[in-house]
Order: sequence, then structure tokens, then C-alpha cells
Amino acid sequence: MDIKKIGEEVVKKAVQYGAEEAEAVIENVKEFNVSVRKGEIETLQKSVSKGLGLRLFINKQLGFSYTSDLSPESLDETVKKTVELAGITEAKPWHGLPDFGPQPLAELDLYDAELAEIPDEKKIAIARDVERIAMAQDKRITNSEGGSFSNTEREAGLFNSKGIAYVFKESRCSFGAYVIAGEGDAMQGGGWSSTKRFFKELAAVEEVAKTAAQKAIEKLGARPVETKKVPVIFDRYAAPSFWMGLLFALDGDAVFRKTTFMTEMLEKSIASPFVTITDNPTMPRFVGSVPFDGEGNVTRKNTIVDKGILKMFLYDSQTARKAGVKVNTMARRYGYQSGPSAGFLCLIAENGKDDPASLFKDVKEGLLVTGMRGLGTDVTTGAFSVGCSGFWIVDGAKAFPVDGVTLGGTTLDILKAIDKVANDLDLRGSLNSPSFRVAEITVGGKKA
Repeated sequence: MDIKKIGEEVVKKAVQYGAEEAEAVIENVKEFNVSVRKGEIETLQKSVSKGLGLRLFINKQLGFSYTSDLSPESLDETVKKTVELAGITEAKPWHGLPDFGPQPLAELDLYDAELAEIPDEKKIAIARDVERIAMAQDKRITNSEGGSFSNTEREAGLFNSKGIAYVFKESRCSFGAYVIAGEGDAMQGGGWSSTKRFFKELAAVEEVAKTAAQKAIEKLGARPVETKKVPVIFDRYAAPSFWMGLLFALDGDAVFRKTTFMTEMLEKSIASPFVTITDNPTMPRFVGSVPFDGEGNVTRKNTIVDKGILKMFLYDSQTARKAGVKVNTMARRYGYQSGPSAGFLCLIAENGKDDPASLFKDVKEGLLVTGMRGLGTDVTTGAFSVGCSGFWIVDGAKAFPVDGVTLGGTTLDILKAIDKVANDLDLRGSLNSPSFRVAEITVGGKKA
């Protein structure tokens, strides 16, 4: 399938049929997924999908439609239908394509050509092996939710009437296991996985399996604690959930509508000076990287929070135009069936200078959070409340596992009370963070 030829022809035809501006997004995706439970295959799926989404504007009116049929007849009908849709929608002054045109794309090396040559039997064997090894780690591991392996090969293109004509290929592969440990009537689950662009860069099966087993076993005996204010350490794998709550509050359209507690905080201190947060989807071979965003803007590193100071809100071109601001836009797109929307692409809370062990130092009594049941932040008010699990800390060391507790306070107070940030960042996906410590948060548990 010649994605470039199809995309350019559809845009050209949309303009011929009356569109003032037009944009086509095309995808061609191959997927493989297998899940096993106790060694037996539960699901096995191989699929090929393709489609085109068309967005166009006439007199500031938006038309959008998509199709999975890329035959010339179907594409012609899709263009006509989209033009008709634009004629019946409401005109809005901020409607239109982004103001930028074509720019050189960076070569990020995101496609593993060898992935297609790996036999399905080998992928199935990895799913079986990671589950089997995890279950064999401890006699208390009595059940499993399964092992899995998946991979995706995707070719995508974005084309518009301002001269943008981008095509790129990417691959992704992942495997992991989730097992369940029991002790008496208590049951706890734990899982781990590895995800990379290139098959040969995946972690060792034994390493992933042992980590999954450890995460289940170490939770056994978890119990609540009495309600009190104590230092709280967010583990690097729990911390992304906290940052996600903050990101929702930085949506530019919510700022324009004044429905976020961050509305008046641009260029002000919102966090400890130890906190710097960037969006950086430009790292070669990384699973969170892309050469261009959902509107065709060439990706770059953006600083969102710099040493505690809020430097930007998250806008796409239309929300920026609506708000009347000139900013670096960041747009996501969830496939050809959707239009672009403001959002981060590859968020990184930057490493601090503290050794992870130093976060525990001087903590006479506190909480290490290893899992959060939600994001915690109320975008409108800034209140923070979330259920979590982890470990109680006594005299600077983990003492026993904890579950059934909540953290409560306000997001801004928590951000400003971060007094240590570790140097243990592990880049794993589109949202990454080192561990960090908050001087004090109310931990809600059982009554004294």
C-alpha cells in the first residue's frame, strides 16, 4: 500500500471538491497477541488493519470522517461525505489547520525490520516461559492471570493542504506475566513486563518473571495503618500516576474555560525547585518517541515545569487559537478514527541528585507508595485523595507491607513539599518518573 500516494491524492481531491483546508491521516497496522494461563493458550490473535481519517475546513466549519476501505471508490465517497458534513456544522473562528508547514523530520530509528521474521512459536514460548518461571519462584505463588506476548508493526502518514507529507514506520513488542501469591486467606497479585521497539532489546525472560513473582510475594501480609501525617515516598513506578493527575490540570482548554485550579499559575512556582518535567518524544529507539505529533508538528523537547516553575500549558493548534496564545503546541492522536487533541507525548519527570536509599534516611515513620488506585488530583479544586498500597517505613527501612490506606491533601501542597528526588529514573514508556519524597502527607487508615 502506497500511503504517500493515497494521502496526497485524498487531500488534493478534498480541495477540488471545495475544502479550503484538508488533512488526511492513514494507518496500516499489523498486530500479534497471545496470552497463556497455566501454560495453556487462552487467546491468540493476528490482525491487519488499515484506515484513513479525513479532516477538512470550509468557512471555518469542520468536517471529519474515516473509513477502513481504501479503494478509490470508497475514498472518493468519503471525501464527498466529509465536505457535506462541513457544510452542516457550526463555524468557529479557531477552526482550521495549524499555521506551520513542512519541516525536516528527525530519524529516530523506531522500526525493527527483523520483528516480522520472528516465528509465532517463539513468541508463544516466551509467554509460556515467563509465566512458568514466575510461578516457580515461590511455593506461595498458587495462581496466575497469565503470561503474554504482543507486537505491533505500524506504518502511518499525515498529509495536508499546507504541504505536509510525512510517513514513518514503527514497531513495538512487549511481554510479561501477572501471578498471584497466597498465604492463609490473604491473596496478592504482582506483575511485570518489558516493552521495546526492537525485539533484541527486550529484557531477559527470567528477569521479568522473577520481578513479577517478587511483586506478588512482597505484598503478602499487607495491612492498614493508623491515620497520621508522615513523610511519603513515591516509588518510581507509582509516581507516574501522580504526575498524570497534574497533567490533566494543565490542559490549555480547561485553563481557557477556567475549570482547572492551575488557571492562574503560569510562570509561578507550583512545586519544589527539585521538580523539572519535560515532554521529550525525540529519543532514538525509545517506545515513547515519535517524529511528528498528531497535527504534523515536528516533535521537540518541551519543558513544562522548570525547577518548580510552571512554564507552559498543553495546547493543540485549535485550543491555542481559541485561547489567543502563541505557544509550542503538543497534540496527540489516537489513530485515524480521531482528530488531534492537546496532550503530552513522552513525559519525563527529570532525575534528581539523591541516591534512592537517601530518601529513606531520617524517616522515623513513613510510607513508601508502590501502587495508586487512581490519579488523586481533582482538576477543578486541586484536592488530592487516592487509595494506595506499599510499605510502612520504620527507622529508615521497609518494615511491612501496607494496603487499604488513602493519601489526602492538596496537589499544590504536595508538590511544594517534595524535599528529595532520586536519580533512579527508568525510562519505560510515555510517562516516566524517578522516585521522590514528600515531607508530609496525611495517610488515612484505621482509627487509633
